[in-house]
Amino acid sequence: MNFAAAIFIIMYWNQHLESDDEDQWLAGMESAEDELEIKEAVRVQDPISTLELPKPLTVEEGTSLHHALDVLQKKRQNCILVVKNDVLHGILTERDILLKVTGKGYDLDLVTVDEFMTPDPEYLTPENPLAYALNKMHIGGFRHVPIVNDDRVPVGLIGITDIISTIADYFSREIINLPPLDRQVDSDQPEGG
Repeated sequence: MNFAAAIFIIMYWNQHLESDDEDQWLAGMESAEDELEIKEAVRVQDPISTLELPKPLTVEEGTSLHHALDVLQKKRQNCILVVKNDVLHGILTERDILLKVTGKGYDLDLVTVDEFMTPDPEYLTPENPLAYALNKMHIGGFRHVPIVNDDRVPVGLIGITDIISTIADYFSREIINLPPLDRQVDSDQPEGG
C-alpha cells in the first residue's frame, strides 16, 4: 500500500466511522433543534426584575453556622442572606466559608453566621438596570448581589450565573452550534491546498 492510499483510508475512517458518543451527541442536537424557541433579548439597561429571580435564602442573625450550612446544602445554593428583623444585615457565601471557617476547628453548633458573614453588603433594587449588577460584580469582585425593596428587605439575589444563563438562553443556537474544540479552525494556519 502506498502513502497516498494510507492517507485516504485514515481520512475515510475519521469522516465515516465516528464514535457512538459523537453519534449520540449529534442525534441529541437534531432533536433539541426542534424544541428551540427564540428568546427576546435582554439588554443591560433592562431592570433586574426582568430576570424574575427567585426569593433568596435567608437566615436570622444569630443563627448557628451548622444550621445555615444545612440550609445551603439542602437547597444546593452557594450563599445565604443574613437578616435582622427581616432587613438585610449581611451575606454568607461559600467563599466566606472556605476562607474563614474551613480547617479552623470551629464548633459549628456554637459559632453563628454573624461571625463569618460579610456585613452590610452592597445591594440593588429590582428597578436598577442589569448593568449596575454587572458593574458591582466586576468592581467589587462579587459573584452575588442582594436585591432589596425600599425597606431593605431581601426580595432576590442576582448572581453571575443568572446573567450567564440569560445570555446562554438568548444565544442558545449559537452556543449549541459551536464546533467541538478539536475541530475548531486555527485562524493562524492557512487553509487550502
